[in-house]
Amino acid sequence: MAELGGAPADARHPTISELLEERLNGAPLLTGFSDGNIRQLASIMDGPIRVPQGQILFEEGAPGDALYFILSGSFEVLKRDAGGDTLHRLALLTAGQSIGEVSLLDSGPRSGAVRAVEDSEVMAVPIARLREQPDSPLDVDSRLKINMAYELAARLRRTNEVTVETLRSRLSEAENRVEMSRFIFRLLVGLCFYMFALGVTTALSKVVPDTSLISLPILTGFAFGVYRTVKTSPWPPSTYGFTLKNWRGNALEGIVLSIPVAVLIVLLKWIGVTFIPALQGQAVFDFARSTGLSVGEILLYGSAYCAFTPIQETIARGTQASFQLFLTSKYKTLEAILLSNMLFSATHLHVSILLALAVFPFGLYWGWIFARQGSLVGSSVSHALLGVFGLMIVGIPVF
Repeated sequence: MAELGGAPADARHPTISELLEERLNGAPLLTGFSDGNIRQLASIMDGPIRVPQGQILFEEGAPGDALYFILSGSFEVLKRDAGGDTLHRLALLTAGQSIGEVSLLDSGPRSGAVRAVEDSEVMAVPIARLREQPDSPLDVDSRLKINMAYELAARLRRTNEVTVETLRSRLSEAENRVEMSRFIFRLLVGLCFYMFALGVTTALSKVVPDTSLISLPILTGFAFGVYRTVKTSPWPPSTYGFTLKNWRGNALEGIVLSIPVAVLIVLLKWIGVTFIPALQGQAVFDFARSTGLSVGEILLYGSAYCAFTPIQETIARGTQASFQLFLTSKYKTLEAILLSNMLFSATHLHVSILLALAVFPFGLYWGWIFARQGSLVGSSVSHALLGVFGLMIVGIPVF
């Protein structure tokens, strides 16, 4: 018996004609064959050929130079998805069935790969030898059947491509559903955690003048949820903005895009101190004087704010990226920005309602920057600059 690619078996084994009669008697392609047809086919066949488990009989794209009949064992037909390395099983073929029959009809490359599921044996019919056999005249009926076979072969190749694309799409949908369930679970856990924290903050506000320190455990909890989402996600970290690609350009763009917003902040503060009685008499640029903090304390708070800004952006934009992956509408980017910033704004309620309301429009702007760049760099830079500028230099009264 020959190995894959080896020589035919020696004379001590049954002849090829005997193998065809004994083990391929019910093969669909041999239906109606006379004894003469069997002898003629046996004269050009190679084998038996042993194919060990896991061995590739032929690769996708290889020349279609032979037709195979399975004597024993089984084979799986595999198709690689377009532009990827994932193999999808299209069919399982067992003893008595044929492999690579499309090569009988055209000279195109193999439309899929074939791999042995278990130790198997096949007989090979080289197409070149088959075509050397003398042809007999065909009647109209036979010619129509052959032409129909050619057409079916072409359709089969196209069907294989569509089938793999459908399998790939369904696999992607299944992965999305699994990831969505994880995301929703963590989001609900985070919201419950925040509601408990909000209750604690309300109780503490009666005895502690400043409850902003509660932000630290809240941010830590939400950041951990985003970390787990990114770590277990089938998508790369860059999907959630964790990339340094073009970081200099993104950082510079974040600075430039912050300038018109900074001007708007100054304009709003000027309108407030000019027309709102409660704010009249305040300077447009407060430089944190109204807080009563020393210069050292101002620098410390400013540095801490900038340090925590990437964490805040990780939470908000990680949530935004997750929504954008799962939403399917035409405006999913806009919807993702809105949803993520509604949640992000709500997480500031423990500080003050004014801060939660003020954060929302800025979050929309930073969400747009993130969607534009696909990176956390630009939105984090803008967030840090505008936060320090608005809260400490201009002194927007949101607490």
